[in-house]
Amino acid sequence: MNNKQTKTYWLFLLPSFVGVLLFFVIPFVFSLYYALIDNMGSQSFVGLKNFTDTLTNDLFQSASLNTVIFIALAVPIGMAIALFLAICLRKMKAGRGVATLFLLLPLVVPSGTIVYFWQVIFGNNGLLTETLLKLGFEHASVSQNQWTMGILVVVFLWKNVSYNIVLFWSGLNWIPKSYYENMSIEGAGAWRQFASVTWVYLSPTTFVVLLMSIVNSFKVFKEIYMLYGTYPSQDIYMLQHYMNNQFMSLNMQKLSSAAYIMFLVLAVVLLIIFRVQKKLTEQFY
Repeated sequence: MNNKQTKTYWLFLLPSFVGVLLFFVIPFVFSLYYALIDNMGSQSFVGLKNFTDTLTNDLFQSASLNTVIFIALAVPIGMAIALFLAICLRKMKAGRGVATLFLLLPLVVPSGTIVYFWQVIFGNNGLLTETLLKLGFEHASVSQNQWTMGILVVVFLWKNVSYNIVLFWSGLNWIPKSYYENMSIEGAGAWRQFASVTWVYLSPTTFVVLLMSIVNSFKVFKEIYMLYGTYPSQDIYMLQHYMNNQFMSLNMQKLSSAAYIMFLVLAVVLLIIFRVQKKLTEQFY
């Protein structure tokens, strides 16, 4: 019976595996060929030259730094806000349905609508710019977009916090209420309950949220592209811009080498996250 069930599961999983294999794995593996040749004309083997050229490229280094800064700002802030809102929703006695609907609304709003909304506020002639000019800020400092990174963090939070709320909400519902009741009987306050119960038993969910937040942070390119175009200011030029521009110029060598470098870095980061999660899980459970 178990063998029959296993075959049934694999039968349902097979279409997804075939799709991932055809449209992701095989093209990605084949792109290694482009990373090891000099150009699409002669197609001479150059070894790791494209990788070294990419790593020493000033534009690639700037894009990598901006991407790291964005992730370091957006991911922790988004996780903290989502956890706080999920806990607030769980403790609400009245109006929880309305509050949940309002907080989850960004999940169903199209990106184009979001970008248009933020353009009205943060555009060159937007509400924020006009307000700052009226408050006495110089036009040069406003037009130079000194806080564009902060704007992108706000856009990312507005779009992705809702998804993290759903994940945290699911994790909170798995924590038995009796744990909090026992802590209350022992005289523990709200912060002690959070540190000793919520944070401990929510650690597996936290690592899932961290993983998904890092993945979603690379999807912010769509919003940046629609807001600021192909070549935004140097402060918000991301890795996605670099690779997109290499693709538009048909420079498959630099595109493939940059993609593999990013893949290796992400693989190491995710491996570290999984190792830390495993140790913490073994420690707590």
